[in-house]
Amino acid sequence: MTKNLQRNMADANTQYQLDTIKHHVNFDPTSRPSDKEWRNYPELPTSSDLNPDWDNPEHLAEIRRLLPNTWRVPWQSKDTYLETHYRLQREEAITMLRYSIRKFKGDPTMTDDNETCVYTRVFIRGYLMTRLGPMCQVQFSTERSGKKIRWTQTRRLTVGSLVVLSTAADGFETICMPAVVSDHTVRDGLDQNPPIIHIQWTDMNDAVMDPDEELVMIETRYGYFEAVRHAMVGLQHVANTETCLDKYLVQADKSDLSAKYVTENPRMDVRSLVHHIPNVSSMTEAETNAEWERISTPLEKYPVLDGFDSALSKYTNLDNSQLSAVNRILTKELAIVQGPPGTGKTFISVQALQILLNSQKRGSNVIVVAAQTNHAVDQILAQLIDEDINVVRLGGRTQSEQIKQHSLYRLRQRVRGQMSSYRVDSDFKNSENARKANIRTLEGIVGHIFPSGLMDPAKLLSEGIITESQHKSLCVDRTWIAPRSSPDGPTGLLADWLGDELVRGKQHDEKDPDFEAMEDSDSELEADHNDLDPDDCIVDDDANAGRIDGKFIPIKHGWTGDNPNSHTGDDNVIQRELCKANLWAINVKNRGAVYQHWQRQLLAKHQQEFRDLLAVNMKTTKNLKINRWYKDTLCIKSSGVEVIGCTTTGLCKYRGLLAALQPRTMLIEEAAETREANILSALYGSLQQLILVGDHQQLAPHADTPGLSVEPFCVRVSMFERLIKLQMPFTVLNTQRRMIPSLREILNPFYPHLQDHPVVTRPDIRAPVPGMAVPSWFFHHTWVDNLDENASRFNILEAEMVVQFMNYLLMNGVPASQITVLTFYRGQKKRILHQCKTKLRQWGQITNVFTVDSYQGEENEIVILSLVRSCGPNGPHKVGFLEDENRGVVSISRARRGFYIFGNMVNLTQANPSSWNMWARVRDVFFNQGRFGDNQLPIQCQTHRIATWMSHPEDWVNCHGGCHLKCVEKMSCGHSCGRQCHWVNHEKLICREPCERILRCGHRCQQVCGETCVCNCDAFTGAYAHDEFTPADAKPVSEIRYDQTRVAPFITADQRRAGAEDQRRAGAEDQQRAGVADQRRAGAADQQRAGAAVGGRGRGKGGRAKRDRGSRRGVGYGAVGGGDPGALKWATFNAEADDMKIQEAIVQANLAAASSAGPNGHTTTIRDTFRPVILDEHGKRSLGKAETREIKSTAPEKPKADLLDSYDPAEKEALETHPTCLKATPPPQRLPQAEVVVPVIVTLSHQLDGAEWEAASVASDGTKADRKKTGDLINL
Repeated sequence: MTKNLQRNMADANTQYQLDTIKHHVNFDPTSRPSDKEWRNYPELPTSSDLNPDWDNPEHLAEIRRLLPNTWRVPWQSKDTYLETHYRLQREEAITMLRYSIRKFKGDPTMTDDNETCVYTRVFIRGYLMTRLGPMCQVQFSTERSGKKIRWTQTRRLTVGSLVVLSTAADGFETICMPAVVSDHTVRDGLDQNPPIIHIQWTDMNDAVMDPDEELVMIETRYGYFEAVRHAMVGLQHVANTETCLDKYLVQADKSDLSAKYVTENPRMDVRSLVHHIPNVSSMTEAETNAEWERISTPLEKYPVLDGFDSALSKYTNLDNSQLSAVNRILTKELAIVQGPPGTGKTFISVQALQILLNSQKRGSNVIVVAAQTNHAVDQILAQLIDEDINVVRLGGRTQSEQIKQHSLYRLRQRVRGQMSSYRVDSDFKNSENARKANIRTLEGIVGHIFPSGLMDPAKLLSEGIITESQHKSLCVDRTWIAPRSSPDGPTGLLADWLGDELVRGKQHDEKDPDFEAMEDSDSELEADHNDLDPDDCIVDDDANAGRIDGKFIPIKHGWTGDNPNSHTGDDNVIQRELCKANLWAINVKNRGAVYQHWQRQLLAKHQQEFRDLLAVNMKTTKNLKINRWYKDTLCIKSSGVEVIGCTTTGLCKYRGLLAALQPRTMLIEEAAETREANILSALYGSLQQLILVGDHQQLAPHADTPGLSVEPFCVRVSMFERLIKLQMPFTVLNTQRRMIPSLREILNPFYPHLQDHPVVTRPDIRAPVPGMAVPSWFFHHTWVDNLDENASRFNILEAEMVVQFMNYLLMNGVPASQITVLTFYRGQKKRILHQCKTKLRQWGQITNVFTVDSYQGEENEIVILSLVRSCGPNGPHKVGFLEDENRGVVSISRARRGFYIFGNMVNLTQANPSSWNMWARVRDVFFNQGRFGDNQLPIQCQTHRIATWMSHPEDWVNCHGGCHLKCVEKMSCGHSCGRQCHWVNHEKLICREPCERILRCGHRCQQVCGETCVCNCDAFTGAYAHDEFTPADAKPVSEIRYDQTRVAPFITADQRRAGAEDQRRAGAEDQQRAGVADQRRAGAADQQRAGAAVGGRGRGKGGRAKRDRGSRRGVGYGAVGGGDPGALKWATFNAEADDMKIQEAIVQANLAAASSAGPNGHTTTIRDTFRPVILDEHGKRSLGKAETREIKSTAPEKPKADLLDSYDPAEKEALETHPTCLKATPPPQRLPQAEVVVPVIVTLSHQLDGAEWEAASVASDGTKADRKKTGDLINL
């Protein structure tokens, strides 16, 4: 009997789940008669909603029919409460798009602006038949944008966005067709030219079928339809659902009752609150276990309705306010907890959830956890997973690999095959078969209207498009018909009739302009923010690498008639032709236009049938969705899932699935950041408890429509804030564990009762900021801000100051991961990131730069806040976002041990009362702490404890992380450092003192101390005289003497012979290139050695100029009894002295030639130009007046042969191999024999760690000269 009862209860529960899902998926408000008009509004906006008649008073009255949000007092009725939020949500979804349509109608040639995106040349390409419904594939042009679009980092055409289309000819005057973007695939989609996207019509009666109908599409940059679409439907559901929470949310009842399930079983397992045992270090293992047993036994079934005993404080890490908050969460129907910054809101939520789950049978009652952002959801789920709680993430928008393993998609894969339901599989097969049959019917209609060849005259007759006599006229004897000039097309009656008027169907492949400018990207977007959510797939295999799969039905005319004059069926000339009984009597030039008219008639006859079939397909896919959600409920139940996590948008989007699971507890994290409608629409009938955790003094809900965020609509007032302002019972956390006390003082004007936990006062946990005298500072300046191309603010000097300050902290040993830069503007974020890439490259990639809105719930050791807004010292004073106190509180509460603000305090306090109320209180705290500086930032050397005041970005140029004194510390080698004071470890620096180490060869090293020791002697290098051999065909010498004990063992005989053969061939080539070649080589050598003489010893790192082969004759072994008398002896040869001798000879020759040059000599003037850099009041750099110095010298007249004519074997080989590319460029022309002024711009690069200076000379023709050391420039 008991088993039968359990089975019956299980069947009843299963049937309830299925009925609940069907009710939600098939919910159609328009089919439910109600005396309340708003309850009958459709889910998707209509044409009249978006494109009303602005001259019609009734339409205007409907648009303006918004109810005031009377949030400061209780609501008069539940229906008024729901209707108010429904209408506000609907207006938020469509008002900006409605405005964009009206603007386009006023100016059809408008380009993209800050509110509107216009897409032209829109054409239908076909329909993708997916299990999510039919999707229309369209191509479009972005020519109105004027910029290239980064489709991977843009909010344009986001999945779920609302767009509207009209014909290009109508321009929204009478036609307005709403649609929702259903796919945002970049690869093989948006990256094409023209780009491609998929949409779903909100009304299938709007579905376009004509591939040649040019359309225009409009999108607004404001609002996100997907975020409010499901909330509106949820509110209509809640209107018919009674819950225990209504009395709190509507009447503001303060009875503060306990949840029903808690009253029925008030004892809970709270042992998880015990985190430590006092004096455990002095206990044995047995004593520890006994003490644990003594403490935990009474906590296993603890009566939570009476609160927690104060004795529990000795064993838990929770402070008293946290214990009170946990107790409220465990017991109350409506539990509200306010957590100021750093008080551990998420931590106490996890503690409470752990107790709730430990106190029930695992998997018996699922708890729903939601938050406004994906990041916040992932944070709390990660902590629950660490506590070994079985969770599932609903909605696949997560960047956490840990959370991805717990997604609903992965859960389906794990339990696939482990459970089966004949009912589910049967329903799926039936629905899938019906869908496929529908697709086949659609393919048949499309094939009938759009054949690959020409239309069948018999079908035209059966459709009533042509008459019987016209059809018979085509079937006459056609032997007299001349053959077509293009025989590769289709054949048949109509092909013969069209003749040369037969052409291929139109190809709408016009390319978009190749714009040079790039549209600003949104770096805060997640990489896969537009990928298909795997949780939305009906079948797991539908998710194919983030894109939608389905059967594609292309729509296009394969062949048609030529219609150069664009005639239509309404033209008189075509009307006359259509009346002719004999089709052959129709003028040949008009037959193409007549054929196109028949195509349009056939399309018009079947268009409604096509639309009806699309609607049937959509209903079939709803049955598949019911089947999918029903499977998911069985999957979740069978897997023992305890917590389901999703965003607050997901609460509404997956309402049917969640309601079917019958949760009794719902927890909203960061509840003050969530719109009231999102929580209100998710009140399922099974809920017994609603937990709201947040802080209404931090970020508020976002409103895209500016007018809706203020009185009397107040969309930005959350349910959390409204209930607290109505003085509903709630608990406040009052002990913070994030900031050191001096940083907490900045928050005290906003949280008077906030106090410190002892942990923040310990210097070993909150160490001082290296290189700073104080942990916080307000740097006041009057540098003027600017607007960027996207109407976002930036302040270039402030950005440079912030980046240089970051560089200083990094030089003082602060890891980059411990520094966060916050700003209120994306324009400033972009500038700071750019500065980091160019000026902080040596520290790796710096990415910790965020907008304030994206950083709630985060923290870091050191936070730098860039306020941006400044109109100079005299105004006019404007602050924009900075006047928002909620954002301001978030911005000043993220740091743990270092907080530094850069901004114009005069501007902040004088802009308006709201800004004064926020920033004057912050200013007073900094003043009282003595940490406010007018264009001054104090930094402190860690070595000498000397303070330096920084006032401008240029002040950081000579700062190496220390002060102005010299470093007196010893390096590891024993030499004194001698550099300017720095904080870089000496082990990372190179000593520049002379080395003077005694090497193994007995000589002293000639390098600097930090470089590898080198000596040129044969004992050190192993290069001895016997390493070269006389060529085999040379005259034999009497004897070669060398010390065989010093033969390099790694040089083989083959290698020696090969080297000798190379030397022999080089000698032969030298003899062949006598005469002119000698002159050329001599000229080239003169130039080379002249450069070497001017630039010092050699060039490059090796220090010795490269010689032409054979330029040093006879270097080899000493000959005994014969051989070349001019040969040099290798054993006594000094290469350095030989180089110096050659260079000296060249210099003397040049001087002699210069003295005898006379009036025909060439005079060269080297002009060194210096341009000072000037900064204007906006921080923009400009070059000042040039200062020039000239040095003239006279050189002897050169032979007319150009230097490039000198013989070069490598050049010859390259020209023979690649003659086209190399010979195409003629040699440069010789300069005339007149005074030539060669301006030289010298650019210097200097490394602050003591590396040598380098310079590069750039001649007037843009070619780069040889790189020389600083000493060489001094010689010059």
